[in-house]
Amino acid sequence: MIGTLAGLDWLVIGVYLALALGAGLWFRERSRGSMENFFLSGRNLPWWLAGTSMVATSFASDTPLVITGWTRDAGVAGNWRWWGYVVSVLLVVVLFSRFWKRSRVLTDIEFMELRYSGRPARALRGFKSIYQVIFMHCFVMGWVMLGMTKVMEVVFQLETGSTISLGLFEVTPAVAIMLGCCVLALVYSEITGLWGVVITDFVQFLLALAGALVLAWMVVDDFGGIGPLVDALKAAPVAAGKLSAAPDTTGVVLSDPSTWNREFWQFAVFIGVIWFATKNTDGSGVMVQRLLASKNEKHAMGAALWYSLAHNALRPWPWIIVALASLLVLPPVSVATPTDGVVTAVSAQEILVQASDGTAVNLSVPSTGVEGWAASPRVTSGAQVVAGQVVASTDDEEAYPEMMRRYLPAGLLGLMIASFLAAFMSTIDTHVNLASSYLVNDAYKRFVKPDAPPAHYVRVARFMGPAVLLIALGFGLNAESVRGMFDVFSALFSGVGVVYLLRWLWWRINAWSEITALVVGAAVTWTMELRPDWAVALLPEPLTEAGQPVFPGALLIVIAVALPLTILVTLLTPSVDRATLKEFYDRIRPLGAWGPLRTPGESHGRFAGLRVIIAWIGATAFVVACILLPGDLLLEGGKHTGLWIGVGVVGLLGLAVQPSVLSRHASDRP
Repeated sequence: MIGTLAGLDWLVIGVYLALALGAGLWFRERSRGSMENFFLSGRNLPWWLAGTSMVATSFASDTPLVITGWTRDAGVAGNWRWWGYVVSVLLVVVLFSRFWKRSRVLTDIEFMELRYSGRPARALRGFKSIYQVIFMHCFVMGWVMLGMTKVMEVVFQLETGSTISLGLFEVTPAVAIMLGCCVLALVYSEITGLWGVVITDFVQFLLALAGALVLAWMVVDDFGGIGPLVDALKAAPVAAGKLSAAPDTTGVVLSDPSTWNREFWQFAVFIGVIWFATKNTDGSGVMVQRLLASKNEKHAMGAALWYSLAHNALRPWPWIIVALASLLVLPPVSVATPTDGVVTAVSAQEILVQASDGTAVNLSVPSTGVEGWAASPRVTSGAQVVAGQVVASTDDEEAYPEMMRRYLPAGLLGLMIASFLAAFMSTIDTHVNLASSYLVNDAYKRFVKPDAPPAHYVRVARFMGPAVLLIALGFGLNAESVRGMFDVFSALFSGVGVVYLLRWLWWRINAWSEITALVVGAAVTWTMELRPDWAVALLPEPLTEAGQPVFPGALLIVIAVALPLTILVTLLTPSVDRATLKEFYDRIRPLGAWGPLRTPGESHGRFAGLRVIIAWIGATAFVVACILLPGDLLLEGGKHTGLWIGVGVVGLLGLAVQPSVLSRHASDRP
């Protein structure tokens, strides 16, 4: 059924927008008086609200699109690209959630001067207050805006060539809708602070989850149930091997990496490397803000655990089921050039390539056989291409909104669109609030006007939001692929993860360690963008494609260069001032290599470090079992249900062995 927006759809959308705005404005009084009230909800959030806000923020309008793209391309196993982060998230659950709460900082950037000392610490704090705003939060909002624009173009069937005049600017209708949502999110986040953000996040999470479940139900029902859908997928060549959460291991010998295929290489990198390599090893900025805003250490831990379960196990399976079904409804088509050369002409039906040997190659773009679903050129006239490069394809990221349009009737389509608006605004409001906290607390207050009254900084914060949104809009309007932006972003910060772990666990880490990791990671990433042939020469063939390193390969190169250089710089530069280290140690009481700071006889308890490791492994086993159990029940007929239930139970027992010394802290007592 082709969905069209009816009056009922518009009513549902209107009710949602009014509810979101009203829920946020209801708490406007709680944001007044201080930056702690505005940015951290007075440090009084319960675990369920803080955790749900993390989940809602991590689900934006781009999320179903990018997961649909990964699933259509690599099957269920392709989701280990983001499931792999669960390992670091659960280390936050059992350890870093408590440490962050004990730090009592306002932002994770303020942490720079709690952990490091001297001019390098001040410079790092000032640099990151601008750098993280632009190259993290504005970058994230940019790809979220891109995802929202794609959804609006498909669902509303908007012409990409038409424009609407907004004063001095001409924008497409889809961009105009996206901008309207940004303005609404800006209004309530600027008025109500973090309280308004988390309350609307709670409403938006429920609505977004309901929308995803409704679409999955409608799609499965159209196939006659989950059994017939799975049977159809197993019989379809286009879905071959895509129902398994495990990578294809045909011909793979674990002890011989030369036998590893691309699927196994990617799985190994996502599970074994990505969790410690990228910037969120001790918690993302969004997560840290919610941890700092929690009532106490127990609520911080509960928030992080609820987030890891809801984000990884509860929410994605409706998207994955729809993505798999879309392979049958919206078949993927791609055209690759067989030779190096230059594109001389491009049309919707064919692409002409002048090969390097002078011959002309005519590449026809085949029809998908489905009305309203077609392959489009991915190159322009004059572009240089290499053999194997895809020059035309269907857009896997648009398959999800196209399934919405085809399967949802009036009313339900409105609910689904409202859920996308909810997901979009829950991300925008959070990043506006968090980016403003960096600009005010870590730039303006720290370096420009340190002695103003608290209310002054809240007023300044409300001026930062529009500027942050404009920068994000610049990223969003100049990108073509959500997945492409995600990959660049992940590789760019893959040098800092180890430092973010070690700064809590090893006294010798200093500001120069972090500076080196940031600079080297960025330099290597951009070098690979300019000279991909250098990266290709260093990588095994399965980690390259059409003369470019694929994402896991790029990640490995960044880590291989950044990590040894960072350790070398750490050992060659002066350690942090002893008084600063002592203050940090006394406040946090971290585990690890802190010998010079410990007093004789001091101990965290018997086998404390080992018990944390066991709890971490147990938590990981529990959440991974929760991730895989729904897939086993839905796609494999419950063949391994007993196994995953057993793993989950054992994992919970392991989680329970955390050392008691870490569950109670002086700063946590009444």
